[in-house]
Amino acid sequence: MLRAGREEPRIAFVSYYKGDWELHTLDRRDPIATAASSDFGSPGPVIDFQAPVSHTLIAENQRRKGAFEKLFLDGRPPVNVGVTSSGDVFGGSAVTFSDVLGDKQFSMYAASISQYRTLAFSFFNAARRLNYSVQGYSQTQFFYGALEGVFYDPVVSNLINVDRDLAVATRTVRGGTAFGIWPFDRYRRIELFGGLLQYKEEFNDPSLQAYSEGYQQETFGRQLFRSGLYIPLGINFVQETTVFREFGPLAGNTMRLSYEVSPNIGDTLGRQTADVDARYYLRLGGSGLMAFRARGFRSWGDAPDFMYFGGNSEMRGYEYLEFLGSEAAFLNAELRFPFIEAMLTPLGVMGGIRGVLFGNMGGASFDGQPFKWLSTSAEVYTPVLGINDTGFTRTPILGPPTRVDGLRLVDARASYGIGLETFALGFPIHFDWAWRTLFNQQWEDLRFASSGGSAAFRKARFAVWIGYDF
Repeated sequence: MLRAGREEPRIAFVSYYKGDWELHTLDRRDPIATAASSDFGSPGPVIDFQAPVSHTLIAENQRRKGAFEKLFLDGRPPVNVGVTSSGDVFGGSAVTFSDVLGDKQFSMYAASISQYRTLAFSFFNAARRLNYSVQGYSQTQFFYGALEGVFYDPVVSNLINVDRDLAVATRTVRGGTAFGIWPFDRYRRIELFGGLLQYKEEFNDPSLQAYSEGYQQETFGRQLFRSGLYIPLGINFVQETTVFREFGPLAGNTMRLSYEVSPNIGDTLGRQTADVDARYYLRLGGSGLMAFRARGFRSWGDAPDFMYFGGNSEMRGYEYLEFLGSEAAFLNAELRFPFIEAMLTPLGVMGGIRGVLFGNMGGASFDGQPFKWLSTSAEVYTPVLGINDTGFTRTPILGPPTRVDGLRLVDARASYGIGLETFALGFPIHFDWAWRTLFNQQWEDLRFASSGGSAAFRKARFAVWIGYDF
């Protein structure tokens, strides 16, 4: 039993689960039954404790353990498998070696999504309150640069939009970073970081890349795709109180506030970036919950960064990584509830079905582009009914100007729907049915007149993907 100050004594016990030691306490409740001490006889004699095995300390053999002596494998390496809502396959694993106290760790991480790979090596030291970490990595990620009027002229959009794979672009980052981590308490910490990174962004198609470079230079006076060196310096504030179960988060909150600056030094590229990601989980009953997420991103400077998102649990109902911009934000709200409780087996989580009701809203743009989230004022809009393509010129076929009013999304997008989640060998599999909306059917008929209007825009979209929710 524990006694702190003048508080009532409490019952304490230590547990070990999945490689983690935890200390728990229980409040002492009213006794169920009582018995007189005399019923158990009188106290016996006090006997000094004698260890069953005696040890002899040899002073000459005393020494301090080496910093990296006798490292051991820190648990079974995980196997991560995923499939995006667009059918791209993800796989990866990590190996970590720790010392006896677990305060020094070497880690190697390898992952691949589609054919693009990530390799990372890191060392983490938590021997003192000021933790630090160094890492080196090579990472290639893909995104869809299908933004007419940004990366290429709208004249060629009919060629690119026919096959979305033509717009696949990659971001390759190689370099290293160092972190200094100071925990305020168990749930909050601040991180200072710096590094040297080599960026290279380009379309996979060489002809589209060459055309895009000329168009970006002519339109914006600079390249939106970046190639060069960055020296990022920044600070993060992280708060994490989330409680997890085998199916994901259950209660608590997570927040990450980040600011980064890359100064112009010699030939290095300059930018400033602010990123806010906040999540809140409200537990309902046993394992139901309301989940909320809000993320905002903005980068500016000579060579600003940009974020891409969409699909999976970020913007259900839209194409994977459909949204792209140096200014971006999205909101998610989900009600998650159990249909059939999962069973935890030696092979992992088996069976179980959970349902979800969701709503999303978000959008992205590049610096200098006009962007408007909502409008309630009346305006006259001229719809584009189609394109007259003669082979040499493309001219829009316009419909009659029409007055539209009421609440509507202008440049942002939204969706809502239902979904099911189950588990196979521990991997979460999602089945989603989503409907897109701009909150105004007349507005949708005008905006998407050339592609079927509101009926085509709002039709149900079904997606299957593997991975954890936010």
